[in-house]
Amino acid sequence: MVWIIIGIVLVAAIGPVFWLLPSKRDRAQGQLRSAARQAGLVVEIAALPKVDSRPEERVSAGGKPRDATIDCVAYRLALPRPVPNAPSWLLLRSDRENRYLEGWTTLSPPSRLPARQATYWRDIAAVLDRLPGGCAAVEADTRHISWYGRERLDGDSPEAVVAGIREGLQVIGELHGEFNRSK
Repeated sequence: MVWIIIGIVLVAAIGPVFWLLPSKRDRAQGQLRSAARQAGLVVEIAALPKVDSRPEERVSAGGKPRDATIDCVAYRLALPRPVPNAPSWLLLRSDRENRYLEGWTTLSPPSRLPARQATYWRDIAAVLDRLPGGCAAVEADTRHISWYGRERLDGDSPEAVVAGIREGLQVIGELHGEFNRSK
């Protein structure tokens, strides 16, 4: 009887410790974020508007409006120097129709687009098609390029996913760097 009581006390004392241990998904996210910081990316928790939201996600049963958002993580690559003439946009992955890229939409029109938009968007589409890790959105600004997503490894190592993200962001940054030279 004494051994049963000792066993129950040990389980009650040690059980919460095991409950606090990170899950496999938490460890993978930690490794991915650590690899991103080592690669020079800024990691931030972010929320994106959910453009393909269902009606019940936008309005409560009581008729109150809701903000339909997607919780995700942003990996930002700062540009070496600001590029004031570069286009600024936020592309969200969506099935909604969009005049810029198929499979991507915007909430507001991009600013400072080049005269040859078709060539520019073709180059951007080639980069976006290769972005790994469950990419949900990409943002370009005059100071940084950002990847937003759910941090999926899809069987790859964290370093490989981060390398793919960083490479894509750098290519977009190089495209935008050309705007400084051309103006």
